Amino acid sequence: MHSSAVLELETDHPRLSDAERRRGLRVNQCRPIKVFEPTAARFFGGQTEDISATGLRVELPHFAGVSAGSVLNVHIGLNTRGESLANRRQMIPARVVWVRREFTNSKPLLSAGLEFMSNISAQQDAA
Repeated sequence: MHSSAVLELETDHPRLSDAERRRGLRVNQCRPIKVFEPTAARFFGGQTEDISATGLRVELPHFAGVSAGSVLNVHIGLNTRGESLANRRQMIPARVVWVRREFTNSKPLLSAGLEFMSNISAQQDAA
């Protein structure tokens, strides 16, 4: 029997549906990622769930201390085998838009929506 319980949804946007939040076409794609969280000065791994030109939906370790509004640096691997170590200059800054913590089949999961910071700057410049 499959059971799932959502524990927390944290966002810095007013309550919007996924369709309203998304500004671009998203492609389901599982790729390995490496994330640097600057306030804790630590790296952790994860994987993408979907990718678009403006951001990512990612799955991270349940212990990752990310919250909506925080900024992470992300390196996206090219394949499921993983890649060589990425240095911070190769990482893309991204703002955490929402975080969802849940248990699925008694396994804790953390999903997050990330928006690339370069897109935020471009939108502000265009306004």
